[in-house]
Amino acid sequence: GLREREWFVTGNIMPELFGESFKFQDPDVKLEGVENYARGVNKLFDPSSRAELVDCSVNSEKPNTITVTWRLSGKVNLGPGVTIKPYVVYTDLVVDPASGLVVFQEDRFSLPGWDLLLSAFLPFLQPFLSPPAPPVEELRKTFAETGSV
Repeated sequence: GLREREWFVTGNIMPELFGESFKFQDPDVKLEGVENYARGVNKLFDPSSRAELVDCSVNSEKPNTITVTWRLSGKVNLGPGVTIKPYVVYTDLVVDPASGLVVFQEDRFSLPGWDLLLSAFLPFLQPFLSPPAPPVEELRKTFAETGSV
């Protein structure tokens, strides 16, 4: 479902996978409810945005957690809409062991928010900022070889 629906950028979730007490957080946002999450994602990202899966595996260090590593690229609906440079997102999905449903999602980014904003709104600064994430095929290869990106 995640690979086909790319719900991290479309909001086209599979509600049957989420518990009623679902909560989301990233470095900038905290919210409750899977419908609020889906609406927020759908409003934030332009339909051209992509969430390309690098890896999805059970996290051996965090109980009841699936970690998804993915490459985000595209446009966000800020102002007239701005293109953001591709970056890697690490998503921890915490599953309730009793129900098997996702009850918490936390996203961590490979780049700080200020870097993404500066490169989007002041593109002449890009040579002084972090480079964009490589193509997803390269990320998958690196992950297969090293276990991380």
